[in-house]
Amino acid sequence: MTGAETAIAESIASDLGTSYGLDTAGAVPVEGGWLNRKWKLQGPRGPVLVKQYSVERFGPQRLDEVEASLGRQLLLEEAGIPCPHIWKAGDSILRRLDDATCYMVMDFSPGRQESWETVTTGQLYSLGVVCGRMQQALEAIPAQGVRGYPPPGGRRIWDGLWAFHESYQVEQGGPQALSRAMAAQKNILKSLDQAFFDRLPMGLSHEDFTPDNMLFDDTGVAAILDFDRNQYGYLWHDVGRALLSFTLAEGGLAMEKARAFLEGYAQVKEAPGLADALRLVWCLEFPWWMQPKLFGPVSPKVARFRDEICWITDRWFELDELLGDVFILDLDTKNLCSEDCKGLCPGCGADLNVEPCRCKKEVDPRLAKLAQLLEQDN
Repeated sequence: MTGAETAIAESIASDLGTSYGLDTAGAVPVEGGWLNRKWKLQGPRGPVLVKQYSVERFGPQRLDEVEASLGRQLLLEEAGIPCPHIWKAGDSILRRLDDATCYMVMDFSPGRQESWETVTTGQLYSLGVVCGRMQQALEAIPAQGVRGYPPPGGRRIWDGLWAFHESYQVEQGGPQALSRAMAAQKNILKSLDQAFFDRLPMGLSHEDFTPDNMLFDDTGVAAILDFDRNQYGYLWHDVGRALLSFTLAEGGLAMEKARAFLEGYAQVKEAPGLADALRLVWCLEFPWWMQPKLFGPVSPKVARFRDEICWITDRWFELDELLGDVFILDLDTKNLCSEDCKGLCPGCGADLNVEPCRCKKEVDPRLAKLAQLLEQDN
């Protein structure tokens, strides 16, 4: 990108000084995201992230939904879920300027991204715990008025998949992998019915639970990012998406890693049906990734998503047999590597051998002010 493309817009730079007292000197562009632009700059208490929303993707109504989603992120932070602290200007999370520019400010979260090749079982156990605690904390928020509520029902998803299948036109010389996937989709849809969706738990969830939106340290989850798409939907979509992204290897699912995530999740929420969680991902994401243009030259990230959906497509009718016996676990048992191992905190997933628990302790309301003063002193 050119210097003009990476520089903070003049209107944002001016408003950052007025609304937040931030100086944009030394701002560094941050890569990642789709069309949104981000910069890291130094704040009075450490680095902060400035995120500008794309006018192509976010109209006024969508920005209203994003602001509501970020309001729920604030509640998750209060509940002890590791996520960036959002800066507010008055009562507003998003700053909508006169030139139609919209941006927000949050703390810059330390940590690193992991992939299916680099993530450890300990990190995935921690991620499972955090995923369960995040969904549990969201249960306290009324669903009325939240994007996705009331749910449209499984019939609408099923109809949408059939419509996608019927709109596909076989092209002479087109991608063979796509043609095979579309042929297999027809047989899958014939076997699918409303009952599949009816038995899946619903609630408020992240809805973009991918490696791009997670940061780790050596002990576990450092931060969950990007709650813009948080909405009412199927809880197991978060589970299935994380498992596909982090445990699908060249020879199939890395079972020990998948087991670690599920054990962590089951410390907080009822253990999901793994095969059905993967099938749910397929139902929700098949039309996204089974596009002819995505079977040509694409980024490794897009190719990974596409190939994950193809993997499920090829094994749809075998998933129960492949995975059914692997996760019959005593999920109430805390697995320790040795007798003196302190284990991982079931609340925040912290490795208690090397760091203290990161869970926020409840404070007597009568002592809340004192607790705030003590935090400031520290």
